[in-house]
Amino acid sequence: MSPRAIGDKKKFVLNFAAQIAVLGSQFIISFVLTPIVLQKLGDEAYGFVGLVNNFVSYVAIVTAALNAMASRFITVSYHEGKSDDTEEYFSSVFFSNCIMAAAVLVGSVFLAANIDRLVSVAPEFVYDLRITVLLAFLNAGVSLLTVVFGVAAFIKNELFLNSIGQLLGSVLRVIFLFVLFWAASPHMWYFSVAGLVATIATGVVQIILTRRLLPELRLSPSRFNLQKVLKLLRVGVWNSLQNINNLIQTGLDLLIANIFAGGAAMGLLSIAKTVPQALTSLSGSIANLFYPKMAEAYAQGNKVELVNRFDFAMRFTAAFLIVPLAGFIGFGSSFYSLWLPGRTVAELSEIQLLSVLTVVTLIASALVEPLYYANTLTTEVKGSVLIAFGFSLLTLAIEFPLILFTSLDRLVVIAGVSSILMFVRHSLVQPFYCAVVIGVRKRTFFKPLIREIVVLVVLWLGYAFVDQIGICTTWASLVGIALPAAFLGYIFEMYTLFGKEERMIIFALLRRKLGLRRINAG
Repeated sequence: MSPRAIGDKKKFVLNFAAQIAVLGSQFIISFVLTPIVLQKLGDEAYGFVGLVNNFVSYVAIVTAALNAMASRFITVSYHEGKSDDTEEYFSSVFFSNCIMAAAVLVGSVFLAANIDRLVSVAPEFVYDLRITVLLAFLNAGVSLLTVVFGVAAFIKNELFLNSIGQLLGSVLRVIFLFVLFWAASPHMWYFSVAGLVATIATGVVQIILTRRLLPELRLSPSRFNLQKVLKLLRVGVWNSLQNINNLIQTGLDLLIANIFAGGAAMGLLSIAKTVPQALTSLSGSIANLFYPKMAEAYAQGNKVELVNRFDFAMRFTAAFLIVPLAGFIGFGSSFYSLWLPGRTVAELSEIQLLSVLTVVTLIASALVEPLYYANTLTTEVKGSVLIAFGFSLLTLAIEFPLILFTSLDRLVVIAGVSSILMFVRHSLVQPFYCAVVIGVRKRTFFKPLIREIVVLVVLWLGYAFVDQIGICTTWASLVGIALPAAFLGYIFEMYTLFGKEERMIIFALLRRKLGLRRINAG
């Protein structure tokens, strides 16, 4: 194995470990804080926290047109040795984001002033909701000012350095939330305050990293190039349309629930989405670890290397996520009865059902997440967006008639229709589309996908069988059963998703990271 390959694998292990630490801290925040917050705020107020976060995500529809492709163009220009283009893209994105951040802050004032006219909210929550909106959009503005600085660690394939900043932000966020909810009267805007502190901390770290990793990369108004901005927008506008599709399929659920089912029902759906949302970032975060080397392979025109990296990234991401997803569904009944004590059986059953429906989308995404980077890498975004738009229209065509003209549970309709259709899109359409845009056989990525699905079903049924025995009645017994089950699940995956040589390399990397005796990686 070449020194460069060893160095790349060490970087991957560091990137992976750091990202897991960040995601673990974020999951703990959701897991530990949610019951406390629900007790202090109530279901409806907690639902508005999620709704405001959805409002902020709507801003990404506009900002994604520029920022979604920024890392790709900056990275490719850097690896091609085009320093002038690299600096022009970097400066152009930053100063454009400054303008958008100012627009976001102005817009948030109008939104906060009229929030009680837009959503169904009890009078006692209006003031808190307005403050929450203002702080949440201030956080979005600060994030826009710092987002481009994250590209330095991406270019150098040292994403673990970005993760250090994210971990610092997560720690500060949980400290602020615990202190505020325990030391003062409860308010929903505490989430926005904690998020703002975390964003500032992460941004400062990324700015420092940019100066260290790429000292030659300078921000300068003289480097602003309108043509570069327009080039990014021409390609990135399709990412904005993609965000509109995502908005239709999943981003409007809390708002629709608020309008058609009321604030209390919205709060119930928000609770059901808490754990799935904590897991949602996993697939993108793990897949993201492979993107720097994919971008390098693409810039060098090495298609064989690129396909191999897509294939392995797909299986590795799925292997990491199948166990927690299958476990969440399989042990869901025991988990929710322990996590939300005091809830009625009917409430727990509905929350679990809504959670499973929400996880359906995440399952499919976890199986194919790395394949979506082909759209960005090749800038062939248009076809994928048009396909997604078709699914969005189908979602609306099915969902609203079911809500308005049937007696079906409206929350189940809201959570279920989009999830099922997105599962079809992720698992059937994207593997085909990825193969087309990178120019390989159309069935290339279906073989690993089928293996992943089989492994998922086997583990899910196994975990569900254990849960039905009824021995997971306390946290100690649930953890005592779930941990060995997870260990066996990962061992099962290693022998079903990876070949012998791949297993040896993975085991060697894990041993090296844990400081154990080094083995021959083959």
